[in-house]
Amino acid sequence: MVETFEIETPIGQIKIPYSEDAVLNFARKILKVNEGEPNLLEEAAIDYLGISDIESSESDWLFWDENKVPIYLYDMVKWLSIEYDILKTMGFNMSKRKATGVQYHQFDYPHGKEKMPIRATYFVRSKADGTPFVIDFMPLDGLHIEMQIIHQPEVKIEEFHQAYQDYAATKGILKNNTVNAKLQFINLEKVGWDDVVLSPEQRKSLDRNIIKFIDNIELYESKNLPTSRGCLVTGPPGTGKTLTCSAIMNQVESTIIYITSEDIDERGQIAELYEIARKVSPTIIIVEDIDTLGGLERTKQESPLLGEFLNCLAGVESNGGVITIATTNYPEYLDKALVDRPGRFDLRLDFGLPDEKLREHILEKYLSEFNHQKIELKPLIKDTKGMTGAHLKEMVMVAYMDALEASDYKKTTKITQNNLDCALKAIASNRAKYNHYKPKDNNEYTIHG
Repeated sequence: MVETFEIETPIGQIKIPYSEDAVLNFARKILKVNEGEPNLLEEAAIDYLGISDIESSESDWLFWDENKVPIYLYDMVKWLSIEYDILKTMGFNMSKRKATGVQYHQFDYPHGKEKMPIRATYFVRSKADGTPFVIDFMPLDGLHIEMQIIHQPEVKIEEFHQAYQDYAATKGILKNNTVNAKLQFINLEKVGWDDVVLSPEQRKSLDRNIIKFIDNIELYESKNLPTSRGCLVTGPPGTGKTLTCSAIMNQVESTIIYITSEDIDERGQIAELYEIARKVSPTIIIVEDIDTLGGLERTKQESPLLGEFLNCLAGVESNGGVITIATTNYPEYLDKALVDRPGRFDLRLDFGLPDEKLREHILEKYLSEFNHQKIELKPLIKDTKGMTGAHLKEMVMVAYMDALEASDYKKTTKITQNNLDCALKAIASNRAKYNHYKPKDNNEYTIHG
């Protein structure tokens, strides 16, 4: 019998159909859920795994924070598609009591954009031995992912995890690609050795300690020698430190993690990056402006993040297969424990201000890219004392802009002596305004050969 329930409203009395049996049945359902009635995911897992109830299974959990999700999720999905037959996919809401369908999110990868499942349940079976698994991906708090692996109790779940880690370390998306400290993929600017001004000694040191070292890591390992190296690159701004790092990144076949001080803001982040680097080695970790790591003031030598970096370089964990390159404009502010200890930095390259011979070489190199009249370099070389390679490049750039403007932007425009003289005056004026780096005679280096 259906009764009615009367309530008073601003528009008058309203009668609502009311069934005591319906209310009681609804209450019983709530009680059953609270007593442990299987949710939809559990019901599907029970049926798929061929078990009597969910207590007869076991679950393991993984949690990936937002930075790791694009890489770890990509590797997991690809690995499952190779090693397992994916028999069915479903999607559930967070409580697992409602089917929602599979939800995807588009991520950026070196090969382009690709959609990955972030809310999905995979029912898979091993191609090798037929072992079944139910694998549930669930997004939490944005793009953090919680992954539940439901399996039969006799399964050795450690073997599942190890097989996935082995795949990720050898064939995963991170292998031989470049990421920043937030594990976002970076497209490298094409820079070769011809784009960098290096002395023969500097080039030889980089070849021996980085390029050839990575190529022959297995040989060093066979002799029980360390397979990690550290290189500290120092010098005033604009002397070619970053350009040298770019050239190195283009020459090696390895994973590269590129770190700037702005990307590191909490403890544990550096240690985590080194852990990842070890797993996908050989890896080059490049740390730009190490003296400002974690917001460290250059005149202070105490920083929790710098201390963490020291421990990663020469701590308890072996950094086999990991090459660290750090740059700094101010090596004098770095602790001796960092700059003067083999095992942390085995090689130091000092990029001072270019001497006359090197300034001539740099100007000739940059001018060779442009049409120009006959240029008398001697007075320019004399008047550019104290300038970096970056200043010289900018001088040629400004000269070309001046020439273009004077010719009404004709393609056949040639740089003249006057264009270069004017550009030099403009740069000298700017340097005076901002009181940029003041040269010292003993801070110049020469180019040999």
